[in-house]
Amino acid sequence: MRSSQIEMFLTAVEEGSIAGAARELDKSRTTVSAAISALEDSLGVELLARSGNSVKLTDVGRMVHDDCERMLQAALDIEAKCRQFESGIESALRIGRDDALPESFWRATMREIQQQFPDSSVSIYVAPPPELYEMVDENMVDVAFGLLPETRAFGRINSKKLGQVRMMSVVRKDHPLASMKRIQRADLERYTEITLAYVDDEGLKALDPISPHYIALPFYEHLRDAVLDGSGWSNVPSMLLRKYLRSGTLQVMRHSNAMQWQPYGEITAMDARGGALTAWLSDRLESFLVADAE
Repeated sequence: MRSSQIEMFLTAVEEGSIAGAARELDKSRTTVSAAISALEDSLGVELLARSGNSVKLTDVGRMVHDDCERMLQAALDIEAKCRQFESGIESALRIGRDDALPESFWRATMREIQQQFPDSSVSIYVAPPPELYEMVDENMVDVAFGLLPETRAFGRINSKKLGQVRMMSVVRKDHPLASMKRIQRADLERYTEITLAYVDDEGLKALDPISPHYIALPFYEHLRDAVLDGSGWSNVPSMLLRKYLRSGTLQVMRHSNAMQWQPYGEITAMDARGGALTAWLSDRLESFLVADAE
């Protein structure tokens, strides 16, 4: 059996005639008829009952019709994956990311991936930035995107800066820190800090808290929401804060390090060979970050 023969058989059934299948497939009636006859000969059964210009499934044709559809789809999938491989497009891509960028950006990006790389399967997992390095190192994901630490070293990992994200230290407008004209480190240590939580081989940890009094949560959106609830102060990506800063619900604290830029980038294993989809996604992230910084 050939996939082309199965395709002509299924199209003849759908169109109701050999002539209709020939028009649909842009082939001659002789070609379509010969292919279906060759398929029937190879199987030793008659799949179609011909009557004048029309065709109908025989009992055995009806029995194998759905199997033929599955076989044709499998053949098309194999061909598509091979074409992708030859063109350098990943057939499947496992992505890790943090939530430093707005979810609206990622939703739009997923729509574009589906449109531009329709034959690629994409899995995305959201995790705190420190966990992304472990996920790449342990081959749990193919590539990760997130805020890059400035002082931590990871031996078998490559990181490529794509841009910067402005981090802001914020409190709710009625928090005691909001009314202070000049905040010192001792003031930050006096109040509860909302910081990132992550898991490593040693267990659950808080990411470099300044204050001895802290609440550690896994995502930046959780940090922001805890500040909105009045639970404490936190350092949060500015893109997640704009609506609340404009409305006055949140306030940037008055201390020397309240606004700082932190690098954001791509994280891969040293021996990773990225494909066209990974390159496209990195370019899109870089363009977004550059535009946001302007």
